[in-house]
Amino acid sequence: MVDHAAFFQTCNENNYIFRIGEVSKMTDVSPRQLRYWEQKGYIHSERDEKMASRVFNHENFMMVKLIKFYLDQDHSLGTAFEKAQHHMQIVRSTYAFILKMHHGLVQKDGHTMIDMGYFDRAHTKRLYGYLDDQQEIVYTVSDVNEQPKQVE
Repeated sequence: MVDHAAFFQTCNENNYIFRIGEVSKMTDVSPRQLRYWEQKGYIHSERDEKMASRVFNHENFMMVKLIKFYLDQDHSLGTAFEKAQHHMQIVRSTYAFILKMHHGLVQKDGHTMIDMGYFDRAHTKRLYGYLDDQQEIVYTVSDVNEQPKQVE
């Protein structure tokens, strides 16, 4: 059986590394501008001993995308950075919540559902959810004695 939650936890975003030219192409921000943002402390690059060029991890790549997004909405660089920082904090919190909430996939009532854990403090009920054909979230609460089949 596959532990889907464990798999998601192994997806370490810090393993995704991009050279400055790649970040520039993917974000439409010039290398010169990226170096300036780095000088100002808005983003951070790393220098790999194997590579002489600047490399950016996934978090800094996302910061570049967000700063660019807010700049394109006519915000100043400082305001764009502040908004990007706030946005990143929301993303981190949401990701942490999802990892904590995700207890695997189950087959129940003809649907593949996410097991979201105990629904009550007494641990007598579990919460499950899935997306229906219209992409609407459907929740169901079941007694813990009803053991749905784990999806492999």
